[in-house]
Amino acid sequence: MRYPSTVQVADIERSVARDGFSEPYHKVTFDLVLDGIPASQLVVWGHPAFPDDDLVRVARTFAWSRLAALVEAAGAGAFAEDEI
Repeated sequence: MRYPSTVQVADIERSVARDGFSEPYHKVTFDLVLDGIPASQLVVWGHPAFPDDDLVRVARTFAWSRLAALVEAAGAGAFAEDEI
């Protein structure tokens, strides 16, 4: 069973202190929206060396790989759609 979903930028914070790091990072927060309702958030930290114009694109790249790993982990042992 699949439901309509989107990933949208909720907030961008520039030059934020990040625990364990001496220099500030950029923090991009994504809303994971399912059926039009924000269901969860995903935070991606971007190094300030990335060009500002590409910050969201870089963050989406990191978010994509994390979400792909979550899909694989969540799917382990799950019912197939035709079994539901």
